[in-house]
Amino acid sequence: MKKFLVLGAFAIAAIGSAFGQAGAFNLEELIKAAKKEGELTAYFTSSRIKDVAAGFEKKYGIKVKGTKMADPEQAERVIREVDAKNVQVDVIGFEDGALLEGKLLPEGYVTSWFPPDLKDLIPQQDQYPVTFLWQPRVFGYNTDSYGATSPITNVWQMTEPKWKGKIIIRDPAMTPANLAFFSSIVANPKPVEDAYKELYGKALVTKENNAGWEFLKRLFQNDIIVMKSDGDIGDAVGAAGQKNAPVGFYTMTKQRDNQVKNLKLATMQGMKPFMGYALPTYALIVKNAPHPNAAKLFVHYILSEGHAPWTVEDMGAFSPNKNAKPHKDNEGAWSDWMPKLVRLDNKVALKMRQEILDFWLMYGSK
Repeated sequence: MKKFLVLGAFAIAAIGSAFGQAGAFNLEELIKAAKKEGELTAYFTSSRIKDVAAGFEKKYGIKVKGTKMADPEQAERVIREVDAKNVQVDVIGFEDGALLEGKLLPEGYVTSWFPPDLKDLIPQQDQYPVTFLWQPRVFGYNTDSYGATSPITNVWQMTEPKWKGKIIIRDPAMTPANLAFFSSIVANPKPVEDAYKELYGKALVTKENNAGWEFLKRLFQNDIIVMKSDGDIGDAVGAAGQKNAPVGFYTMTKQRDNQVKNLKLATMQGMKPFMGYALPTYALIVKNAPHPNAAKLFVHYILSEGHAPWTVEDMGAFSPNKNAKPHKDNEGAWSDWMPKLVRLDNKVALKMRQEILDFWLMYGSK
């Protein structure tokens, strides 16, 4: 069986250990120092970094070279640059929490710096590692095929013959957050165990270690389909005119394509015991960043007004900032979404990543 790298145990560094927070924080002084540095380089998982960079430059006059880059390439570049003492990037927007807390933070490749003046606006759990964006990754369906009501109301229905070969997800081997989600299901199996009993009227009988493993086994064995991106999944599920469309697991931002591409996507509201998971994006400053003050100012910016390209100008994402208003198409505020979603645990994800991946390769990968 093919093996994948799993990082060892992690340790959480003390908040503010680098780019120290000694003394009173002064935003105006930070702005002055950042302007003297004059530029910034950022790697982010989202193409919206271009829009955010433009807004930052307009506000502060600091040029930003923003590049969309997936987590694995970001991590590889950061590690290589830091080890070579030739750091080119200042700040990253990163989604792989297990890799972040398992290697990049404890080994000092990046630092999580939080602006002290925003402490009353950002929930404490989002202050370390600094989380500037939340996205629901949810199960969705095609309204041309199934109308206004979700065709699936309980996750166990996706393991039934009716949905064989009709569930699409991103390839777990290439999507660390999906592995973290599956780890959470196994680590806390009671919700799916209770959901089974609610749906079928009897207790689950399994030879697996718990109901979480049994659910994943049945789901993976139901000829699950994998694709490379949320966009591909949204297109396949939401294409207009389908009579018997598949359902899919994608970030809710893809439902903006209902207008752009005439898709017919809708979220599976009310599905028990969860609709998906909460996908965080972290903002980190790279060790020995060439423009550290500009990097800090950029983190401050995306935690305040700089989240707008994701949350105001587009739908499907949320800022943790209490003053940020949700997009009109977001089907509620972030506080409405959280009870419907699994919140990923980076410690659990790090510990179980290899085991979950092996399980996927055994039962789901073809």
